[in-house]
This record gives sequence, C-alpha cells and structure tokens, in this order.
Amino acid sequence: MRAWLEIDLSRLAANLEIVRRQIGSTVGVIAVVKSDAYGHGIGPVVQTLQQQNVSMYAVISLEEAFQVRQVSPAPVLIMGYLDQKEIAEAIAQGFVLSLYDQELAPLYERLAVRVGKTARVHVKVETGLNRLGIPVPAAIDLILSRRHFSHLHVEALFSHLYRASDPVACQLQLDRMQDLLLAVQGKPEVLPVHFSNSAALPHFQAGYFDAIRVGLAIYGVDEVLSGLEPTLTCKTVIAQVKALKKGEGVSYNHLFVAPQDMMIAVIAIGYGEGFSQVLTGHATVLVKGKEVPVLGQICMNLSVVDVSGLGVRRGDEVVVIGRQLNDEGVIGEIRVSDLAKRSRLRHHEIITRLGSVLPRHYQGG
Repeated sequence: MRAWLEIDLSRLAANLEIVRRQIGSTVGVIAVVKSDAYGHGIGPVVQTLQQQNVSMYAVISLEEAFQVRQVSPAPVLIMGYLDQKEIAEAIAQGFVLSLYDQELAPLYERLAVRVGKTARVHVKVETGLNRLGIPVPAAIDLILSRRHFSHLHVEALFSHLYRASDPVACQLQLDRMQDLLLAVQGKPEVLPVHFSNSAALPHFQAGYFDAIRVGLAIYGVDEVLSGLEPTLTCKTVIAQVKALKKGEGVSYNHLFVAPQDMMIAVIAIGYGEGFSQVLTGHATVLVKGKEVPVLGQICMNLSVVDVSGLGVRRGDEVVVIGRQLNDEGVIGEIRVSDLAKRSRLRHHEIITRLGSVLPRHYQGG
C-alpha cells in the first residue's frame, strides 16, 4: 500500500464527549458529516456517533442523506442545493431541507403536495456570511406568513458564522439574529435555533441556543477545546533512498537545490493522493519520529524528503499527519493545523482532499 488513512473512532466518540461537557446537557449536537464526513467516511462516523445519541446530522446532498439513513434513524438536514427531482425525493423520504431562499418556499410547497408529504425545513437566515441564506427582513416575512403554506413545516431557524473565532464578529451576527427572533418567536410557536459551530465553542456561549453544529471539533482537527485529539492519521512509505550531491536539484523545476551533500527519500504520496501541491515549500513529514522537510515541488504521486542521518530504507513508514515514535521513544507530531498555518489552506480542505482519494482503515469505535 502506497498511502492510507487511519481513523480512530474511539477518539471521535471522546471528542464528542468533550464538546458535550462544554455545551451542557440541554444543548443538542448536530454532527456535520458533509463531504464524506470531512474525508473520514460517513458510514463508520455516523455509526459511531449514533451510539452517542446525536440529535441530527447535517449533509450537503441527497446522496449523503441516504448514506446517513442507512446507519441511523436520526433526522438529516440537507444544507446544499438540490434540483427539483431531488427536492421531491427528499420530501418524500422525510429529510429536512434548508430553506435558504424565499423562492424555495412555494417550490417546496408545490413539490410536497405532489408527493403527498409535508416538507420539513430549517430556515437559513443571512446574518453576515453572505452566502446561502435569507436576509433578516425577508426571513421575518416568510416565517410569519408560513401559515399560507399548508405542506411546509418550519422546524427550526439557523444561521452561519463568518469569523467564528472572533467574538466581536459573532456578537454582530447574533444581534441580527436576535432582531429576527424578537419578531417571530411565539408567533405562533417558539422555534428551535442552531447558530454556533466548532470554532465558536470556547467563547460564544450566547450562540449555543438549542443546538450547535460541530464538524472540526469532533474530528479533532481544530483544537478549540482542551483535550480534543485528531481522529485521522495519514501515512505513506519510502519508495527509494538516494544520495544527493551539493548543487543538485530535486523534483520539477529544481525549486530546491542541495546546499550540501545529503540523503533524500522519495515517498509514495503526492497531489494525486490529496497531498496538495499548495503545500510545496511548506510541508514536513515524520520519518523515524523526526520532522523533516518536503523538498522541492510536490508531484502527482510522489514527493521528496530530507532523510540525512536517519538511516532509512525502502518500505519504511512515513507519517504525513499524526504521531510517530523515534528510536529514543520520543513522539513526533504533525497536526493538520500545522500544515494549515504554513500553507494558508483551510483545515477542511487538507483532510477532505486526502479523504477523497486514500483508502481508510478504522480502529476503535
């Protein structure tokens, strides 16, 4: 095997417990498992979280909703775009739809009548991200007029933070959401709200409301709470070891030229395996527990690393993300957050790229 992922499902469950201790017993958890559970695999992830009594799952597509349904009876919120055929099927299957545009209300109503079901929806309110969502004034009008849609059942309201790590930005969006809530709550009933996400967990208790949506926190990718640990490890192997003389270059365009004689290793992972070329000049890996730089341009299926003085051989294991012991029993570690900071890639992008290509091996759970 050239490169692979190892997913620790017991760590996934432990991360969820840490999140629960932070938010308290009265706040529900909506587990975000879109994009194949951020590359971790929807099936095994949902199967593990289902044992932890997750309130709801959030996905991006009808296909993902069906994947969740195969292993869990919990409600599924589809947050992304669906065409009319998919909308009708989602309503017929009892999935929850995101109502993110005023024009969708009559469409959902018409298709619900056609399939003989009631469309279950969460109204997405635009409070500042300026992506999918209905502006506050229009959302107020829609929510107050929902009695005109006999086959449309509004089950909750939600919004999305644009800079979740910034308390000031979060409060600005909360103020806008509060304007809406003052206008619609109790008319005729009080609707549940989910507003906050992983990055806002430590500082934004006011945004917890009835439930929070968590992705990065339960996967341990964003260490926003003490004790969260990554569930994903990425490994590859050394394909070849060779000597490089001073002045010789490495990989395409010789972006790296050896400043002295050195030993290099070619490892069996590249951008074709999800190890983004954007990481060129920024990435490191663990070899025998030591953090070593990736040299030169990352190729489609191969990369080159500095192994001077390490005494490695073909077939030796390399850790791209995760932990590895050295010969003295000291643990080296590379986290997704390390790569994100160096490259300006988002955490989500790094792990979903790897997860979309590499085989996964599961443990724990």
